Order: sequence, then C-alpha cells, then structure tokens
Amino acid sequence: MKVFPLRTGRTKVPFGQFYGGLDGYSMTDFVTDKEHYIWVPIHSYLIEHPQAGPILVDTGISPEQTAHVDYYRGSIMEHVTDVDEYDLPADETMTAQLARHGYRPSDVSTVIITHLHEDHVGSLGLFPDAAVHLGRAEYDARHSKVFGLVPLGFEPSIAPVRHWRPVDFTGAQIGGFDSSADLLGDGLVTLLPTPGHSPGSTSVLVHAGRYRLLLTGDALYTIHHLAVDQVRAIQTGAESLYVDSVRRMQWLRRLVPDVVVLTAHDHTQYGRRVAAELAEGELSEEALAWCRSYERTTFDELYNLNPARLPHHDAA
Repeated sequence: MKVFPLRTGRTKVPFGQFYGGLDGYSMTDFVTDKEHYIWVPIHSYLIEHPQAGPILVDTGISPEQTAHVDYYRGSIMEHVTDVDEYDLPADETMTAQLARHGYRPSDVSTVIITHLHEDHVGSLGLFPDAAVHLGRAEYDARHSKVFGLVPLGFEPSIAPVRHWRPVDFTGAQIGGFDSSADLLGDGLVTLLPTPGHSPGSTSVLVHAGRYRLLLTGDALYTIHHLAVDQVRAIQTGAESLYVDSVRRMQWLRRLVPDVVVLTAHDHTQYGRRVAAELAEGELSEEALAWCRSYERTTFDELYNLNPARLPHHDAA
C-alpha cells in the first residue's frame, strides 16, 4: 500500500506558536507577534488502498483562502490570522496534487480529517460526496469557539460536507493507546485518539507492509515535538491532554519499532527528507535506515532531545 505526501502550499506561523509552549508564549503573543515567524509546509496524505481506492488524510488549503480578506470578511478569522498567512502555488493546489497521481477529486470517496483547523479542511469543498471521518469529540465540538471567539470549524470551510462519519474509538489497544478504530476492518488504516491540539484530534496509523506510518496531523508539529518536556507548541485546549497524547505516541514508537512518524508541518531536515523519499509512495530500505539513524541521534531512550537539535529561530 502506497502513501504519498501532498504538499498543499505553506503557512506562515509565529516561531513561538511551534516552540514557545514552555516559555510563556501566549495567545496574545500569537496575535500580536509579527516579527518572529517561520514558513512551514502544509501536507495532506494520499493513501492508495488496494480495495477502497484513494483515501485522503486532510485536505490542506484552497485558493479561496489565500484571498484572505474576501474569504474571512466579517468574521473573527479576518482579524486573528494574517492576510499573507497562506501561500499556495498553482501546482500545489489539492486538485493539481491529485492529478499528479492520476486522480480527480471525484475519485476520492473517503476523507479522514485529523482536526478542523483551517489549514487541514480548506479544500473539503472538493469532496462533497465523500464520507468524512473524524474523531467524535472533534465532530461534537465543530461549532464551538476557542476562548469563546474563534470557531473550531469555520462554517464556509466545513459546510460542503454532506456525509460526516464521527469515529468512536472502541477498537483494540495499540501501543500506548487504550483504544483505536480500524477504519476499514482490515488493519491497514487505524485511527488513534490524540486530543489536545484540538478536542478530538486524531492520528492515522497506516500499515504499509515493511513499515507503518503514523500521520499525526498537528498532534505533533514536527518529529522534534516528541520531546514534549523540551519542545512544546502553545495550546488552545487542555495542555494535559496534549502532553498525554505525545507520551502515548512515544510509547507506540517504542513498542512498534517499525513506525515512521509523519506530521503535517515538519519543516526540519527530517520532514523534508521523508517527504522527498515518499515521492513514489514507498520508503526504501536506505530511507528507513536514515529515519532510524536520525531518531537515534536526535532522542535518547526517554525521548529527551539532543541539545544540538533544539530548535532555534532563523529569520531567513
């Protein structure tokens, strides 16, 4: 089974959003800090399932969202996000990325949403007839507002969905996770509850034969965020849930050693290399060995980070 990373543009984020969670970086800083930012990729993932066909994990952003003032006009989103937050070249739209692999949006009948933030659901409108799976807690909270102001699900982005499929995690224990959900009943695509970044944030464990891929959405921004006691994103929800989810992913990684971690926004050397190696849908033995070597030189056995790999801001 092949898995392809689909780069759907990039987004500008404050450095502190990704790395300031242990340094007192606040949501006020998030809104007002316009000097210390980084550009990070936005990745969705295309799974080619042997029976179910193409399955999409997240949908990235849409061209409409890059016309920020028009798309978000009159909503709180117009003010808490930047006009130039998104960059989406024509050859990186979801339609263009699918076409590169021989698909049209109408070919996709199954979509998994890791969470409802804008850079993960912006192109949902391309898939109005698909079954859209997401954690039940995320579905139930879709009309809620963070801090009573910012909608978890921006209505114009999620309104096109006709077939919501809320997921209840009632399946087998896997690694550090007490429960799971086998999406198709064949053990190839398994959903895992990783709340914290959002109420029902969900990660996807894909059995690709010689290895498994853990698609974390934003439960981890980068692989370095596994070192949760040293590298932590700011949280809009329950930080204790976020930390617990990361520790469960650490546990999974120890107990299931063939797992390769993939996030949506990993701008590090690791993220760039793995995305490039997966361009043909599979990781070679050489690529797998490189991933293992990177992890060994990045973390100790307790997932403490090598000081040489602590993140630092590079304005360039």
